[in-house]
Amino acid sequence: MAVTMKDIADALGMSISTVSRALSNKGRIGEETRSLVFEQARKMGYAVRSPTGRRVPANIGIVFSKRLNSLTQDPFYSTVMVGVEQECSKYNYQVVFLTIDQEDGGRIWALYNEQRLDGLIMVGGDIKQQLVQQALDRKIPLVLIDNRLEGLDVDCVVTDNRGGVLKLMKHLYDLGHRRIGFIGGPLSHSSLNERFRTYREFLSEAGIKPGEEWIWTHGAPGPQIEKGYEGIKALAEGGLKVTALITDNDNTAIGVLRGCAELGIRVPDDLSIGGFDNTAMAEHVSPALTTVHIHKMEMGEFAARRLYDIMSGANSVPVVITLATSLICRQSARPLTA
Repeated sequence: MAVTMKDIADALGMSISTVSRALSNKGRIGEETRSLVFEQARKMGYAVRSPTGRRVPANIGIVFSKRLNSLTQDPFYSTVMVGVEQECSKYNYQVVFLTIDQEDGGRIWALYNEQRLDGLIMVGGDIKQQLVQQALDRKIPLVLIDNRLEGLDVDCVVTDNRGGVLKLMKHLYDLGHRRIGFIGGPLSHSSLNERFRTYREFLSEAGIKPGEEWIWTHGAPGPQIEKGYEGIKALAEGGLKVTALITDNDNTAIGVLRGCAELGIRVPDDLSIGGFDNTAMAEHVSPALTTVHIHKMEMGEFAARRLYDIMSGANSVPVVITLATSLICRQSARPLTA
């Protein structure tokens, strides 16, 4: 179990603020008290700054599902990881990457002990509730990224998925589209599920009842570009009853564009398309993709910063940090009447 400032304060009979000032070398505090705090912190294994300002490195574990294969090759999470690593470098934290299967809980805790990890950041919606609960039971400092689990009091950094989808749907609606489809999944992923539910909610409030042939979702994780390709082929086989569609991420939208090119569906003349994420490829495909921008690097920065606060004992109340989104309008969507 990682030692916090509160543990040090309790051991010394001091306030957390006194311990914090001593360890950060800030504020008025006597040298005797400062030395006492540093000595107790070292005894308890807390990673601290020395009086010269050098920090003893802490090890942070980044946990992600094997489904992602490599965080560095995923256009969304690779950018998130840049933010994590940049923020961790400010605290002189060393980052260790851990891949898991869903039954890998025992392996994670073995590695946690072997690597002498001080905290965890768990990435993506494939991290299951059971694993998170095990970490909480062990009182391990923990932050989730892009995953919010109902019923668990755990720190997480997420995107305003609902707000993003509403902006995208309103944009297409204002362009004159009423038959708007959806391609995406798996809906077991909390963020993707929220995007799908918001899509249905928007249509319902607009008095539009989507036909079954408007929607294609998949349950099994897999390459998103391939899923988008499969999805548009399935909708086309049903006669393509929609004039526009949204996808739950940009990779899926890129797969849809590929399928449209093969099927002779002109984008945006025959079909307007909107994505979600605003990955680097979104503006380089043809036509450039209208999409929802997520502050990916900032997600990583906020997660690492929050983990630092937890490990420092600065704030023990779990928080949900929700980052706003913005709509990026490009060439893949046009007015229906144009």
